[in-house]
Amino acid sequence: MNGTDAGIFDHYHKSLAAYVGSLVDSPPAAADIVQETWARAIPSLRAGTVENPRAFLYRVARNLVNDRARDRRKWMPWLAGEEAGAVVADDTPSPERHALAQDRLRLVLELVEDLPPRCREIFALRKFDGLDQAEIAARFGITRGAVEKQLRHALLVLAARLGEIDEAG
Repeated sequence: MNGTDAGIFDHYHKSLAAYVGSLVDSPPAAADIVQETWARAIPSLRAGTVENPRAFLYRVARNLVNDRARDRRKWMPWLAGEEAGAVVADDTPSPERHALAQDRLRLVLELVEDLPPRCREIFALRKFDGLDQAEIAARFGITRGAVEKQLRHALLVLAARLGEIDEAG
């Protein structure tokens, strides 16, 4: 997006999202429709051929909502009803798969312990504690790029070691 696109986006996005949200029963579907609206509208908005951007955006969004409803009606006969969920197989892992997953987790944790101390700490803060790169960077007094470099290193080492173990096993 260029500067003009960003201005139009900032000005109309919230009201467009609210409008689509009022027409669609699913927040994820509404978000998809809003995104598709922008993707379809931006070329016309950039070309300067639109006199009323708000009305244009709403019309594009409404057409996408109608398309979605038409598609749902078309596929409805092939979609399972809610009552079909009762006969779907249980996707709980078997005891064997559970044991294999536990072994794999233990192996990964052992491999994490073999990482260099700072790399291990950064990896643990990101993957186990859920901190984002900016928080980790602030905690260590380093740049976000340095955090990303440590994470990349950890992932490459772990992937390589896991690959070696899989090939040997």
